[in-house]
Amino acid sequence: MRRWTVCALLALALCAGTAKAAVTMTGLETETVSRVWEENAFFPRMQALTGVETLPHGVDDEKAYAAMLEGMLAGELPADALFKANLSRAQETALLDAGAIIDLAPLIEENMPHFSALLDAHPDWRATITLPDGRIPSLPQVTEQERQVCVWIDRAWLETLDIPMPQTLDELTAALLAMKDRDPNGNGKRDEIAADLIGVYEMRWLLPYFGIVADDYNLARGADGELVFAPEQEGYRAFVELLRDWHAQGILTNDAFTTRHSTREYELSASTSKERDVTGGLIVTVTPYTHVSEDNIMDFEPLLLAGPDGKTRWRDLLGGIWTGCFAVTSACDDPAAALRWADALYGEEGALLCYAGAEGEDYAYGDNGYWSFNVDGVYTVENIRAESIMYTGAVAPGIVPNDFLELADSDIDRYVLERNARAQAVAERVTRPYLLDAQAQTRADELAAQLGALVDKGIARFASEETELTDESWAAFLDSLREAGSDEMVALFAEAERAVPAPVSE
Repeated sequence: MRRWTVCALLALALCAGTAKAAVTMTGLETETVSRVWEENAFFPRMQALTGVETLPHGVDDEKAYAAMLEGMLAGELPADALFKANLSRAQETALLDAGAIIDLAPLIEENMPHFSALLDAHPDWRATITLPDGRIPSLPQVTEQERQVCVWIDRAWLETLDIPMPQTLDELTAALLAMKDRDPNGNGKRDEIAADLIGVYEMRWLLPYFGIVADDYNLARGADGELVFAPEQEGYRAFVELLRDWHAQGILTNDAFTTRHSTREYELSASTSKERDVTGGLIVTVTPYTHVSEDNIMDFEPLLLAGPDGKTRWRDLLGGIWTGCFAVTSACDDPAAALRWADALYGEEGALLCYAGAEGEDYAYGDNGYWSFNVDGVYTVENIRAESIMYTGAVAPGIVPNDFLELADSDIDRYVLERNARAQAVAERVTRPYLLDAQAQTRADELAAQLGALVDKGIARFASEETELTDESWAAFLDSLREAGSDEMVALFAEAERAVPAPVSE
């Protein structure tokens, strides 16, 4: 063990007097939040719920935590379990192969009834956490209503300009031109940014409007359901043409491919909190919280336009599961106890303890049936994430209590959650996570770096008219992608899908 970890855990053991019965835990915290695990109410509350005592010690230095994980490969085991473990799939596999953490697959059904029930209901989750050889290295965080990245449009500006919500790309373009030219913020200046989309990554969230749902590997599904490289699809060129036209018309800023968000650095006007000094009519984000002031969040509406076939599709970014959150080390004398403790986080009581604390102490329900925090100045779901142990630092294992969140006594939060659910309802994944074996994944990552750079540069050059968009130049662009390995990328995932069929719900 590393000396600092030993000292901390020995001190806790002497205070508790029950070192043999307790499960020692360590994991990644964050320097920006003043939270000491040894003093946090979450852990004694979990002991009361589960009957399992823990001796926790969070590490608030990412470099120190990374060094600790490296030490585990050499047999330096800092604790019985890693809570908020922050493990990548490569780290999980390496630690498992080194004997530093144990395979959880034989232990889950007997010791984790809550989690087992979720896996039975979501076989895709079981497939995600399971290695190709059948081992399960860690426990995840899961949610049955994952928030999605959306394109959001300023409905208040549309109403000011007496423009209905766009239903087509032509209507959207006309609305954005009006936002640029007709002073919807009413300050007498032409300072509005119609589409505050920065970089090709954000612009690619417009692809569903062209019937294309593409992932970070630039993979998509063709009309027959087969995997294809997204730029090869017919609608992709139309997408690039739209960006070119928007750039030429000033809907996108001249430096849209190189600069920072204008709205990210917003400042509130001294005269009224409803007036933004720098404003954008179209943004891409999980929630407007990240771009605009609290007063303006409810001005924005998700814009989920149908594709050419009349169907509305969206991209599911996370798939409802975040892996690598809890692992049991080979130093643990009672893995069953560690898993019983973790299993509570997949039930309602434990999830609430992890996410919001204890009813009557940290939050309370009002006569209107909605809840709010009892802490002054903490009101929104974003504030929950700043205060709760689940979301700060690394992600905690367990299930996100969505039913609880929907009852937050906050008009803003209910507004954002309800609208984000619209994207969730039409969201789909292109490929299953962790589908590839280690060798294929390494190659896919290499190809993704090469191809991603070529795709982004090509789109930027066409859209900025640095390269003229013609039949010949577009064909040359696609040829360059094939030469760089786009066909190989498709083949890697297609072969893996044939070898490992998708799980089917019972």
